[in-house]
Amino acid sequence: MTRRDVVFGASIAAGFSSGANSTTDAGKQHPAAGPQPRVAGQFWSNEQKFLRRGQGFDATNTEFFEAPLEDPAYLEVWCYTDRLSYFPGEDVRLHVSSTGREVSIEIIRDGKNPLPVHRAEHLPVRLHKLPANFYEAGCGWPVAYTWRIPEDLPSGFYMVIVRTQTGEESREQEHGFFVRPARSKPRADILFISSTCTWNAYNDWGGFSHYVGWGLPDGFRFAPRLSIHRPFARGIIRSPTGSPRKPHSTTIAPHSVPLYPVIDFAFTHGYSKWFTNCGWATYERPFVVFAEENQIQLDYATQLDLHSEPNLLDGYRCVVIVGHCEYWTWEMREAIDRYVAGGGNVARFAGNFCWQIRLEDAGTQQIAYKTRAHDSDPLRNTEHRRKLTTFWEDPVVNWPGAATFGLSAVYGVYAHVGVNVPRGSGGFTVYRPEHWAFTGTDLYYGDDFGGNARIFGYEVDGLDYTFRDGVPEPTERSAAPVGTEILAMALASNREIDRGNRGSVFYYGDGSDWIAKARYGEVNERTREAAARGSGMIVSFNRGKGSVFHAGSSEWVAGLLHRDVFTEQITRNVLQRFTRSP
Repeated sequence: MTRRDVVFGASIAAGFSSGANSTTDAGKQHPAAGPQPRVAGQFWSNEQKFLRRGQGFDATNTEFFEAPLEDPAYLEVWCYTDRLSYFPGEDVRLHVSSTGREVSIEIIRDGKNPLPVHRAEHLPVRLHKLPANFYEAGCGWPVAYTWRIPEDLPSGFYMVIVRTQTGEESREQEHGFFVRPARSKPRADILFISSTCTWNAYNDWGGFSHYVGWGLPDGFRFAPRLSIHRPFARGIIRSPTGSPRKPHSTTIAPHSVPLYPVIDFAFTHGYSKWFTNCGWATYERPFVVFAEENQIQLDYATQLDLHSEPNLLDGYRCVVIVGHCEYWTWEMREAIDRYVAGGGNVARFAGNFCWQIRLEDAGTQQIAYKTRAHDSDPLRNTEHRRKLTTFWEDPVVNWPGAATFGLSAVYGVYAHVGVNVPRGSGGFTVYRPEHWAFTGTDLYYGDDFGGNARIFGYEVDGLDYTFRDGVPEPTERSAAPVGTEILAMALASNREIDRGNRGSVFYYGDGSDWIAKARYGEVNERTREAAARGSGMIVSFNRGKGSVFHAGSSEWVAGLLHRDVFTEQITRNVLQRFTRSP
Protein backbone atom coordinates (compact mmCIF):
# COMPACT_ATOMS: atom_id res chain seq x y z
CA MET A 1 0.00 0.00 0.00
CA THR A 2 0.94 3.67 0.02
CA ARG A 3 2.53 5.48 2.95
CA ARG A 4 -0.87 5.77 4.56
CA ASP A 5 -3.10 2.72 4.84
CA VAL A 6 -6.59 2.95 3.40
CA VAL A 7 -9.92 2.55 5.18
CA PHE A 8 -12.89 1.89 2.89
CA GLY A 9 -16.37 2.48 4.27
CA ALA A 10 -16.93 0.22 7.24
CA SER A 11 -14.06 -2.12 6.44
CA ILE A 12 -10.38 -1.40 6.18
CA ALA A 13 -7.97 -2.50 3.51
CA ALA A 14 -4.37 -2.99 4.64
CA GLY A 15 -5.02 -3.40 8.34
CA PHE A 16 -8.73 -4.08 8.59
CA SER A 17 -10.73 -6.51 6.50
CA SER A 18 -14.20 -7.92 6.88
CA GLY A 19 -14.32 -11.54 7.95
CA ALA A 20 -16.74 -14.09 6.60
CA ASN A 21 -19.18 -13.53 9.46
CA SER A 22 -18.70 -9.78 9.82
CA THR A 23 -21.10 -7.35 8.20
CA THR A 24 -21.72 -3.71 7.58
CA ASP A 25 -24.81 -2.09 9.05
CA ALA A 26 -26.74 -3.54 6.11
CA GLY A 27 -30.16 -3.80 7.66
CA LYS A 28 -28.29 -4.81 10.83
CA GLN A 29 -28.09 -8.36 9.58
CA HIS A 30 -26.20 -9.79 12.50
CA PRO A 31 -24.09 -12.92 12.18
CA ALA A 32 -24.96 -16.04 14.07
CA ALA A 33 -23.87 -16.15 17.70
CA GLY A 34 -20.52 -17.68 18.39
CA PRO A 35 -16.83 -16.84 18.20
CA GLN A 36 -15.80 -14.38 15.49
CA PRO A 37 -12.85 -15.08 13.20
CA ARG A 38 -9.61 -13.43 14.23
CA VAL A 39 -9.57 -10.72 11.58
CA ALA A 40 -9.60 -6.99 12.08
CA GLY A 41 -12.84 -5.26 11.19
CA GLN A 42 -16.42 -4.64 12.13
CA PHE A 43 -18.77 -7.32 13.44
CA TRP A 44 -21.99 -7.69 15.40
CA SER A 45 -22.78 -9.74 18.46
CA ASN A 46 -26.00 -9.74 20.48
CA GLU A 47 -27.30 -6.55 18.89
CA GLN A 48 -24.02 -4.73 19.62
CA LYS A 49 -21.50 -3.50 17.07
CA PHE A 50 -17.76 -4.07 17.55
CA LEU A 51 -14.64 -2.94 15.73
CA ARG A 52 -11.62 -5.15 16.26
CA ARG A 53 -8.26 -3.40 15.72
CA GLY A 54 -4.94 -4.98 15.06
CA GLN A 55 -2.03 -4.30 17.39
CA GLY A 56 -0.40 -0.97 16.63
CA PHE A 57 -3.32 0.43 14.66
CA ASP A 58 -3.30 4.22 14.42
CA ALA A 59 -5.77 6.43 12.56
CA THR A 60 -3.32 9.32 12.12
CA ASN A 61 -1.65 7.88 9.04
CA THR A 62 -4.51 5.67 7.88
CA GLU A 63 -6.68 7.05 5.11
CA PHE A 64 -10.26 6.40 6.18
CA PHE A 65 -12.88 7.67 3.78
CA GLU A 66 -16.54 7.61 2.91
CA ALA A 67 -17.73 5.68 -0.13
CA PRO A 68 -20.88 3.96 -1.38
CA LEU A 69 -21.04 0.34 -0.34
CA GLU A 70 -23.57 -0.39 -3.12
CA ASP A 71 -25.27 -2.97 -0.97
CA PRO A 72 -29.09 -2.90 -1.44
CA ALA A 73 -29.51 -3.90 2.19
CA TYR A 74 -27.44 -0.92 3.41
CA LEU A 75 -29.26 2.44 3.39
CA GLU A 76 -27.30 5.23 1.73
CA VAL A 77 -27.90 8.33 -0.38
CA TRP A 78 -25.51 10.48 -2.41
CA CYS A 79 -25.87 13.45 -4.74
CA TYR A 80 -24.01 16.02 -6.80
CA THR A 81 -24.97 18.85 -9.15
CA ASP A 82 -23.95 19.30 -12.76
CA ARG A 83 -22.28 22.63 -11.98
CA LEU A 84 -21.07 24.60 -8.97
CA SER A 85 -22.60 27.95 -9.97
CA TYR A 86 -25.67 29.13 -11.87
CA PHE A 87 -27.51 32.28 -12.85
CA PRO A 88 -31.12 32.88 -11.87
CA GLY A 89 -33.39 31.27 -14.44
CA GLU A 90 -31.01 28.38 -15.11
CA ASP A 91 -31.65 24.73 -14.26
CA VAL A 92 -29.86 22.93 -11.45
CA ARG A 93 -29.59 19.23 -12.28
CA LEU A 94 -29.19 16.94 -9.30
CA HIS A 95 -27.72 13.49 -9.79
CA VAL A 96 -28.69 11.05 -7.04
CA SER A 97 -27.89 7.45 -6.16
CA SER A 98 -29.56 5.71 -3.26
CA THR A 99 -30.48 2.29 -1.95
CA GLY A 100 -33.67 3.85 -0.62
CA ARG A 101 -36.87 3.84 -2.65
CA GLU A 102 -37.39 7.59 -2.60
CA VAL A 103 -35.72 10.78 -1.43
CA SER A 104 -36.58 14.30 -0.37
CA ILE A 105 -34.55 17.30 -1.49
CA GLU A 106 -34.28 20.54 0.45
CA ILE A 107 -32.44 23.63 -0.84
CA ILE A 108 -31.40 26.28 1.70
CA ARG A 109 -29.71 29.65 1.19
CA ASP A 110 -27.03 29.40 3.85
CA GLY A 111 -25.68 32.24 5.96
CA LYS A 112 -26.36 33.94 9.29
CA ASN A 113 -30.03 32.99 9.05
CA PRO A 114 -30.38 29.93 6.80
CA LEU A 115 -33.45 30.24 4.59
CA PRO A 116 -35.19 27.25 2.94
CA VAL A 117 -36.11 28.15 -0.65
CA HIS A 118 -37.28 24.85 -2.16
CA ARG A 119 -38.35 21.37 -1.16
CA ALA A 120 -39.34 18.29 -3.13
CA GLU A 121 -40.73 15.09 -1.60
CA HIS A 122 -41.20 11.45 -2.59
CA LEU A 123 -38.82 11.48 -5.53
CA PRO A 124 -38.16 7.96 -6.88
CA VAL A 125 -34.50 6.95 -6.96
CA ARG A 126 -32.34 3.89 -7.47
CA LEU A 127 -28.82 2.68 -6.87
CA HIS A 128 -26.27 3.44 -9.57
CA LYS A 129 -22.92 1.69 -9.61
CA LEU A 130 -19.73 3.74 -9.64
CA PRO A 131 -17.48 3.46 -12.67
CA ALA A 132 -13.91 2.52 -11.83
CA ASN A 133 -12.58 5.95 -12.81
CA PHE A 134 -15.39 7.98 -11.24
CA TYR A 135 -12.93 10.28 -9.44
CA GLU A 136 -11.58 11.67 -12.74
CA ALA A 137 -14.44 11.07 -15.19
CA GLY A 138 -17.36 11.70 -12.84
CA CYS A 139 -19.91 9.32 -11.34
CA GLY A 140 -22.07 9.34 -14.45
CA TRP A 141 -25.36 9.02 -12.59
CA PRO A 142 -28.49 10.16 -14.41
CA VAL A 143 -30.35 13.32 -13.45
CA ALA A 144 -32.83 12.57 -10.66
CA TYR A 145 -34.32 16.03 -10.27
CA THR A 146 -34.18 19.42 -12.01
CA TRP A 147 -34.91 22.72 -10.29
CA ARG A 148 -35.20 25.99 -12.16
CA ILE A 149 -33.72 28.85 -10.12
CA PRO A 150 -36.26 31.65 -9.65
CA GLU A 151 -35.40 34.86 -11.49
CA ASP A 152 -35.49 36.86 -8.25
CA LEU A 153 -33.32 34.50 -6.16
CA PRO A 154 -30.47 36.48 -4.55
CA SER A 155 -26.84 35.65 -5.13
CA GLY A 156 -25.43 33.36 -2.44
CA PHE A 157 -24.52 29.81 -1.48
CA TYR A 158 -27.31 27.24 -1.56
CA MET A 159 -27.01 24.00 0.37
CA VAL A 160 -28.69 20.89 -0.97
CA ILE A 161 -29.75 18.28 1.58
CA VAL A 162 -30.89 14.93 0.18
CA ARG A 163 -32.61 12.51 2.59
CA THR A 164 -33.91 8.98 2.42
CA GLN A 165 -35.59 6.79 5.00
CA THR A 166 -36.51 3.14 5.40
CA GLY A 167 -38.51 2.39 8.51
CA GLU A 168 -36.75 4.04 11.44
CA GLU A 169 -33.42 4.28 9.64
CA SER A 170 -32.52 7.42 7.70
CA ARG A 171 -29.54 8.88 5.84
CA GLU A 172 -28.79 12.31 4.45
CA GLN A 173 -26.03 13.93 2.42
CA GLU A 174 -25.18 17.55 1.62
CA HIS A 175 -24.05 19.22 -1.55
CA GLY A 176 -24.18 22.85 -2.62
CA PHE A 177 -23.88 25.45 -5.35
CA PHE A 178 -23.59 29.20 -5.79
CA VAL A 179 -26.15 31.45 -7.42
CA ARG A 180 -24.55 34.27 -9.37
CA PRO A 181 -26.01 37.79 -9.38
CA ALA A 182 -28.71 38.29 -11.97
CA ARG A 183 -27.31 39.98 -15.06
CA SER A 184 -30.14 42.50 -15.07
CA LYS A 185 -29.62 43.69 -11.48
CA PRO A 186 -27.12 46.24 -10.05
CA ARG A 187 -23.95 44.69 -8.77
CA ALA A 188 -22.66 44.74 -5.22
CA ASP A 189 -19.36 46.52 -4.58
CA ILE A 190 -17.71 43.24 -3.58
CA LEU A 191 -17.38 39.99 -5.51
CA PHE A 192 -16.76 37.03 -3.22
CA ILE A 193 -14.87 34.26 -5.03
CA SER A 194 -15.12 30.83 -3.47
CA SER A 195 -12.08 28.53 -3.45
CA THR A 196 -13.87 25.67 -5.18
CA CYS A 197 -10.68 24.28 -6.74
CA THR A 198 -9.30 23.68 -3.27
CA TRP A 199 -12.63 22.07 -2.32
CA ASN A 200 -12.21 19.67 -5.22
CA ALA A 201 -8.56 18.98 -4.42
CA TYR A 202 -9.29 17.86 -0.85
CA ASN A 203 -12.61 16.13 -1.49
CA ASP A 204 -11.70 12.50 -0.74
CA TRP A 205 -15.15 11.02 -1.35
CA GLY A 206 -14.60 7.48 -2.58
CA GLY A 207 -10.95 7.53 -1.49
CA PHE A 208 -9.43 9.80 -4.14
CA SER A 209 -8.21 13.39 -4.07
CA HIS A 210 -5.10 15.36 -4.97
CA TYR A 211 -3.67 13.89 -1.74
CA VAL A 212 -4.81 10.28 -1.62
CA GLY A 213 -5.64 7.46 -3.97
CA TRP A 214 -5.49 3.69 -4.01
CA GLY A 215 -4.87 1.19 -6.78
CA LEU A 216 -3.57 3.87 -9.13
CA PRO A 217 -1.10 3.11 -11.94
CA ASP A 218 2.50 4.31 -12.25
CA GLY A 219 3.03 4.49 -8.52
CA PHE A 220 0.67 7.43 -8.03
CA ARG A 221 -0.37 7.95 -4.41
CA PHE A 222 -2.88 10.65 -5.28
CA ALA A 223 -5.28 11.30 -8.15
CA PRO A 224 -3.84 13.88 -10.58
CA ARG A 225 -7.23 14.32 -12.27
CA LEU A 226 -10.45 15.00 -10.40
CA SER A 227 -14.01 15.57 -11.53
CA ILE A 228 -16.51 17.92 -9.90
CA HIS A 229 -19.21 15.38 -10.77
CA ARG A 230 -19.02 13.47 -7.51
CA PRO A 231 -20.47 14.02 -4.03
CA PHE A 232 -18.64 16.10 -1.44
CA ALA A 233 -17.20 14.19 1.50
CA ARG A 234 -18.96 14.65 4.81
CA GLY A 235 -18.11 17.91 6.56
CA ILE A 236 -17.03 19.96 3.55
CA ILE A 237 -20.46 21.56 3.09
CA ARG A 238 -21.85 21.29 6.63
CA SER A 239 -20.05 20.51 9.88
CA PRO A 240 -21.39 20.29 13.44
CA THR A 241 -21.12 23.15 15.90
CA GLY A 242 -18.15 22.61 18.19
CA SER A 243 -16.15 20.43 15.82
CA PRO A 244 -12.43 21.24 15.90
CA ARG A 245 -10.51 23.35 13.40
CA LYS A 246 -7.05 22.41 12.12
CA PRO A 247 -4.96 24.44 14.60
CA HIS A 248 -5.30 22.77 17.98
CA SER A 249 -6.96 24.96 20.58
CA THR A 250 -4.74 23.83 23.45
CA THR A 251 -1.04 24.40 24.09
CA ILE A 252 0.67 21.05 24.49
CA ALA A 253 2.64 20.32 27.65
CA PRO A 254 6.38 19.59 27.49
CA HIS A 255 7.24 16.10 26.17
CA SER A 256 3.72 15.54 24.91
CA VAL A 257 2.71 13.62 21.82
CA PRO A 258 1.60 15.63 18.77
CA LEU A 259 -2.08 16.56 18.67
CA TYR A 260 -4.32 16.15 15.62
CA PRO A 261 -7.82 16.83 16.99
CA VAL A 262 -9.46 16.98 13.56
CA ILE A 263 -8.32 13.45 12.72
CA ASP A 264 -9.53 12.21 16.10
CA PHE A 265 -12.93 13.83 15.59
CA ALA A 266 -13.29 12.67 12.00
CA PHE A 267 -12.47 9.06 12.82
CA THR A 268 -14.80 8.84 15.81
CA HIS A 269 -17.71 10.80 14.30
CA GLY A 270 -17.65 9.59 10.71
CA TYR A 271 -16.46 12.73 8.93
CA SER A 272 -13.93 13.09 6.17
CA LYS A 273 -10.39 13.16 7.44
CA TRP A 274 -9.94 16.28 5.30
CA PHE A 275 -13.16 18.10 6.18
CA THR A 276 -11.44 21.10 7.79
CA ASN A 277 -8.85 21.44 5.03
CA CYS A 278 -11.35 23.11 2.74
CA GLY A 279 -14.93 23.91 2.08
CA TRP A 280 -17.91 26.09 2.70
CA ALA A 281 -18.47 24.99 6.30
CA THR A 282 -14.96 25.68 7.57
CA TYR A 283 -13.87 28.74 5.60
CA GLU A 284 -16.35 30.56 3.39
CA ARG A 285 -19.34 30.38 5.69
CA PRO A 286 -17.74 32.21 8.69
CA PHE A 287 -16.83 35.13 6.44
CA VAL A 288 -20.29 35.28 4.88
CA VAL A 289 -21.91 35.29 8.33
CA PHE A 290 -19.60 38.16 9.37
CA ALA A 291 -20.47 40.08 6.21
CA GLU A 292 -24.21 39.66 6.78
CA GLU A 293 -23.88 40.71 10.42
CA ASN A 294 -22.11 43.87 9.26
CA GLN A 295 -24.53 44.63 6.40
CA ILE A 296 -21.80 44.05 3.82
CA GLN A 297 -23.40 43.05 0.53
CA LEU A 298 -21.66 40.39 -1.55
CA ASP A 299 -22.06 38.96 -5.01
CA TYR A 300 -20.88 35.36 -5.35
CA ALA A 301 -18.85 33.43 -7.90
CA THR A 302 -16.44 30.47 -7.98
CA GLN A 303 -12.90 29.99 -9.16
CA LEU A 304 -14.33 28.13 -12.14
CA ASP A 305 -16.15 31.33 -13.14
CA LEU A 306 -12.97 33.35 -12.70
CA HIS A 307 -11.15 30.91 -14.97
CA SER A 308 -13.72 30.87 -17.76
CA GLU A 309 -14.97 34.47 -17.82
CA PRO A 310 -12.21 37.01 -18.56
CA ASN A 311 -14.49 39.95 -17.74
CA LEU A 312 -15.94 38.51 -14.53
CA LEU A 313 -14.33 41.15 -12.30
CA ASP A 314 -15.33 44.18 -14.35
CA GLY A 315 -17.38 46.72 -12.42
CA TYR A 316 -16.49 45.49 -8.93
CA ARG A 317 -14.58 47.71 -6.55
CA CYS A 318 -13.25 44.81 -4.51
CA VAL A 319 -12.67 41.09 -4.85
CA VAL A 320 -12.56 38.99 -1.67
CA ILE A 321 -10.94 35.56 -1.28
CA VAL A 322 -10.91 33.75 2.07
CA GLY A 323 -9.78 30.59 3.81
CA HIS A 324 -7.71 27.86 2.26
CA CYS A 325 -7.14 28.86 -1.36
CA GLU A 326 -4.30 26.72 -2.68
CA TYR A 327 -5.05 25.82 -6.31
CA TRP A 328 -5.18 28.32 -9.19
CA THR A 329 -5.01 28.27 -12.97
CA TRP A 330 -2.88 30.56 -15.11
CA GLU A 331 -6.07 32.19 -16.41
CA MET A 332 -7.27 33.00 -12.89
CA ARG A 333 -4.03 34.78 -12.05
CA GLU A 334 -4.10 36.74 -15.29
CA ALA A 335 -7.63 37.91 -14.48
CA ILE A 336 -6.58 39.10 -11.01
CA ASP A 337 -3.49 40.89 -12.32
CA ARG A 338 -5.48 42.69 -15.03
CA TYR A 339 -8.10 43.70 -12.52
CA VAL A 340 -5.60 45.18 -10.05
CA ALA A 341 -3.61 46.96 -12.75
CA GLY A 342 -6.83 48.53 -13.98
CA GLY A 343 -7.80 49.90 -10.58
CA GLY A 344 -9.41 46.97 -8.77
CA ASN A 345 -8.73 46.04 -5.17
CA VAL A 346 -8.16 42.51 -3.89
CA ALA A 347 -8.61 41.50 -0.25
CA ARG A 348 -7.18 38.03 0.25
CA PHE A 349 -7.79 36.75 3.77
CA ALA A 350 -6.43 33.35 2.82
CA GLY A 351 -3.40 31.10 2.98
CA ASN A 352 -1.37 28.60 0.97
CA PHE A 353 -1.10 30.07 -2.53
CA CYS A 354 0.90 27.19 -3.95
CA TRP A 355 -0.06 25.10 -7.01
CA GLN A 356 -0.83 25.79 -10.63
CA ILE A 357 -3.60 23.59 -12.00
CA ARG A 358 -5.42 23.24 -15.31
CA LEU A 359 -9.12 22.80 -16.01
CA GLU A 360 -10.49 20.69 -18.85
CA ASP A 361 -13.87 19.43 -20.10
CA ALA A 362 -15.58 22.81 -19.67
CA GLY A 363 -14.11 23.17 -16.19
CA THR A 364 -15.46 19.89 -14.85
CA GLN A 365 -12.06 18.15 -14.63
CA GLN A 366 -9.18 19.50 -12.56
CA ILE A 367 -5.56 18.51 -13.28
CA ALA A 368 -2.75 18.69 -10.70
CA TYR A 369 0.29 16.46 -11.11
CA LYS A 370 2.15 18.44 -8.44
CA THR A 371 5.36 16.69 -7.36
CA ARG A 372 4.96 14.24 -10.27
CA ALA A 373 4.55 16.97 -12.90
CA HIS A 374 8.05 16.68 -14.38
CA ASP A 375 7.68 12.96 -15.07
CA SER A 376 3.95 12.64 -15.77
CA ASP A 377 2.22 15.88 -16.77
CA PRO A 378 1.39 15.64 -20.52
CA LEU A 379 2.53 19.26 -21.04
CA ARG A 380 6.01 18.71 -19.63
CA ASN A 381 7.79 18.51 -22.99
CA THR A 382 5.51 20.73 -25.04
CA GLU A 383 5.43 24.40 -26.00
CA HIS A 384 2.77 24.85 -23.31
CA ARG A 385 5.01 23.66 -20.48
CA ARG A 386 4.65 26.96 -18.57
CA LYS A 387 1.23 25.63 -17.61
CA LEU A 388 2.85 22.59 -15.98
CA THR A 389 0.82 21.69 -12.90
CA THR A 390 3.55 22.28 -10.37
CA PHE A 391 4.31 24.99 -7.82
CA TRP A 392 4.40 28.53 -9.19
CA GLU A 393 8.07 29.00 -8.35
CA ASP A 394 9.12 26.09 -10.56
CA PRO A 395 11.64 27.40 -13.13
CA VAL A 396 9.52 25.92 -15.93
CA VAL A 397 6.57 28.05 -14.83
CA ASN A 398 8.65 30.99 -13.60
CA TRP A 399 5.79 33.00 -12.12
CA PRO A 400 6.35 33.25 -8.35
CA GLY A 401 3.18 33.36 -6.32
CA ALA A 402 4.27 36.54 -4.56
CA ALA A 403 4.10 38.43 -7.87
CA THR A 404 0.29 38.36 -7.73
CA PHE A 405 -0.65 38.34 -4.04
CA GLY A 406 2.57 39.52 -2.37
CA LEU A 407 3.08 36.21 -0.56
CA SER A 408 3.76 32.59 -1.42
CA ALA A 409 3.18 29.22 0.22
CA VAL A 410 6.74 28.04 -0.40
CA TYR A 411 7.95 30.49 2.25
CA GLY A 412 5.13 29.33 4.67
CA VAL A 413 3.61 26.76 5.49
CA TYR A 414 2.45 25.10 8.77
CA ALA A 415 1.65 26.55 12.16
CA HIS A 416 -0.09 25.29 15.28
CA VAL A 417 -0.65 21.78 13.96
CA GLY A 418 1.12 18.72 15.30
CA VAL A 419 4.55 19.90 16.42
CA ASN A 420 4.80 22.60 13.78
CA VAL A 421 5.07 25.67 16.04
CA PRO A 422 2.88 23.93 18.65
CA ARG A 423 3.33 26.63 21.30
CA GLY A 424 3.23 29.72 19.12
CA SER A 425 0.83 32.47 20.09
CA GLY A 426 -1.61 31.50 17.33
CA GLY A 427 -1.73 35.12 16.20
CA PHE A 428 0.23 37.75 14.28
CA THR A 429 2.85 40.14 15.71
CA VAL A 430 2.36 43.75 14.58
CA TYR A 431 5.32 45.64 13.06
CA ARG A 432 3.67 48.59 11.32
CA PRO A 433 0.83 49.72 13.62
CA GLU A 434 0.59 53.05 11.79
CA HIS A 435 -0.71 51.37 8.64
CA TRP A 436 -4.30 52.19 7.67
CA ALA A 437 -5.34 48.56 8.12
CA PHE A 438 -4.85 48.93 11.90
CA THR A 439 -6.93 52.09 12.26
CA GLY A 440 -9.14 51.92 15.33
CA THR A 441 -7.57 48.73 16.69
CA ASP A 442 -5.29 50.36 19.30
CA LEU A 443 -2.60 47.83 18.36
CA TYR A 444 1.01 48.80 19.07
CA TYR A 445 4.37 47.72 17.72
CA GLY A 446 5.11 44.21 18.98
CA ASP A 447 1.53 43.41 19.96
CA ASP A 448 0.11 40.01 19.12
CA PHE A 449 -3.49 39.70 18.01
CA GLY A 450 -5.80 36.84 17.12
CA GLY A 451 -4.07 34.25 19.29
CA ASN A 452 -7.12 33.25 21.29
CA ALA A 453 -8.95 32.51 18.04
CA ARG A 454 -5.89 30.80 16.50
CA ILE A 455 -6.04 32.92 13.35
CA PHE A 456 -2.44 32.02 12.43
CA GLY A 457 -2.41 28.56 10.81
CA TYR A 458 -2.85 25.94 9.73
CA GLU A 459 -1.19 26.84 6.43
CA VAL A 460 0.26 30.30 5.94
CA ASP A 461 1.99 32.31 3.21
CA GLY A 462 5.27 34.16 3.65
CA LEU A 463 8.25 35.77 1.96
CA ASP A 464 11.99 35.70 2.05
CA TYR A 465 12.64 38.65 4.36
CA THR A 466 15.19 40.48 6.47
CA PHE A 467 14.93 42.90 9.38
CA ARG A 468 15.96 46.54 9.09
CA ASP A 469 15.70 48.73 12.17
CA GLY A 470 13.30 46.33 13.82
CA VAL A 471 10.92 46.01 10.88
CA PRO A 472 10.68 43.06 8.43
CA GLU A 473 11.33 43.87 4.77
CA PRO A 474 11.02 41.67 1.66
CA THR A 475 14.32 40.71 0.04
CA GLU A 476 14.98 40.92 -3.68
CA ARG A 477 14.69 37.14 -3.85
CA SER A 478 11.13 37.30 -2.52
CA ALA A 479 9.62 38.35 -5.89
CA ALA A 480 7.13 40.55 -4.02
CA PRO A 481 5.92 43.63 -5.94
CA VAL A 482 7.89 46.83 -5.39
CA GLY A 483 6.54 48.71 -2.39
CA THR A 484 5.22 45.64 -0.55
CA GLU A 485 4.97 46.37 3.16
CA ILE A 486 5.04 43.59 5.76
CA LEU A 487 2.54 44.73 8.39
CA ALA A 488 2.58 41.74 10.73
CA MET A 489 4.04 38.25 10.82
CA ALA A 490 4.71 35.08 12.80
CA LEU A 491 6.75 31.92 12.34
CA ALA A 492 5.89 28.67 10.59
CA SER A 493 7.56 25.27 10.32
CA ASN A 494 7.81 22.52 7.72
CA ARG A 495 9.34 19.75 9.78
CA GLU A 496 7.96 17.78 12.70
CA ILE A 497 10.96 16.78 14.79
CA ASP A 498 10.81 13.48 16.65
CA ARG A 499 12.00 14.13 20.21
CA GLY A 500 11.39 10.51 21.21
CA ASN A 501 8.30 11.24 23.29
CA ARG A 502 6.58 7.93 23.94
CA GLY A 503 3.53 7.33 21.77
CA SER A 504 4.34 10.00 19.20
CA VAL A 505 2.94 9.54 15.70
CA PHE A 506 3.55 12.29 13.15
CA TYR A 507 1.14 13.34 10.44
CA TYR A 508 2.95 16.19 8.66
CA GLY A 509 6.45 14.79 9.03
CA ASP A 510 9.28 16.46 7.14
CA GLY A 511 8.28 18.54 4.12
CA SER A 512 11.60 20.28 3.71
CA ASP A 513 12.68 18.38 0.57
CA TRP A 514 10.06 19.69 -1.85
CA ILE A 515 10.10 23.16 -0.28
CA ALA A 516 13.88 23.32 -0.65
CA LYS A 517 13.46 22.44 -4.31
CA ALA A 518 10.77 25.10 -4.72
CA ARG A 519 12.67 27.85 -2.93
CA TYR A 520 16.27 27.23 -3.82
CA GLY A 521 16.22 24.94 -6.84
CA GLU A 522 18.29 22.26 -5.12
CA VAL A 523 18.02 19.87 -2.22
CA ASN A 524 20.96 19.51 0.14
CA GLU A 525 21.55 19.72 3.87
CA ARG A 526 21.77 23.52 3.84
CA THR A 527 18.64 24.12 1.78
CA ARG A 528 16.65 21.50 3.67
CA GLU A 529 17.47 23.18 6.98
CA ALA A 530 16.42 26.54 5.58
CA ALA A 531 13.25 25.10 4.07
CA ALA A 532 12.23 23.66 7.44
CA ARG A 533 11.69 27.24 8.60
CA GLY A 534 8.91 29.48 7.32
CA SER A 535 6.73 32.44 8.13
CA GLY A 536 3.25 33.82 7.63
CA MET A 537 2.59 37.48 6.98
CA ILE A 538 0.13 40.27 6.38
CA VAL A 539 1.22 42.46 3.48
CA SER A 540 -0.15 45.41 1.54
CA PHE A 541 0.92 46.93 -1.76
CA ASN A 542 -0.26 49.02 -4.71
CA ARG A 543 0.17 47.94 -8.32
CA GLY A 544 -0.94 49.93 -11.31
CA LYS A 545 -4.14 51.70 -10.31
CA GLY A 546 -5.19 49.08 -7.77
CA SER A 547 -4.25 47.61 -4.41
CA VAL A 548 -3.83 44.24 -2.70
CA PHE A 549 -4.17 43.40 0.97
CA HIS A 550 -3.16 39.86 1.85
CA ALA A 551 -3.57 38.36 5.32
CA GLY A 552 -1.72 35.15 4.50
CA SER A 553 -3.35 32.62 6.80
CA SER A 554 -6.04 30.09 6.02
CA GLU A 555 -7.44 30.56 9.53
CA TRP A 556 -8.04 34.33 9.38
CA VAL A 557 -11.78 33.61 9.35
CA ALA A 558 -11.46 31.93 12.76
CA GLY A 559 -11.05 35.44 14.16
CA LEU A 560 -14.41 36.37 12.65
CA LEU A 561 -16.01 33.14 13.85
CA HIS A 562 -14.77 33.70 17.42
CA ARG A 563 -15.31 37.47 17.32
CA ASP A 564 -11.73 38.56 17.85
CA VAL A 565 -12.11 42.35 17.94
CA PHE A 566 -8.81 43.03 16.17
CA THR A 567 -9.45 40.62 13.30
CA GLU A 568 -12.94 42.02 12.87
CA GLN A 569 -11.78 45.65 12.82
CA ILE A 570 -8.95 45.00 10.38
CA THR A 571 -11.36 43.16 8.07
CA ARG A 572 -13.80 46.09 8.20
CA ASN A 573 -11.00 48.57 7.55
CA VAL A 574 -9.87 46.72 4.43
CA LEU A 575 -13.35 46.31 2.99
CA GLN A 576 -14.34 49.91 3.72
CA ARG A 577 -11.19 51.32 2.12
CA PHE A 578 -11.43 49.03 -0.91
CA THR A 579 -15.08 49.86 -1.61
CA ARG A 580 -15.12 53.61 -1.07
CA SER A 581 -15.67 55.92 -4.02
CA PRO A 582 -12.48 57.08 -5.79
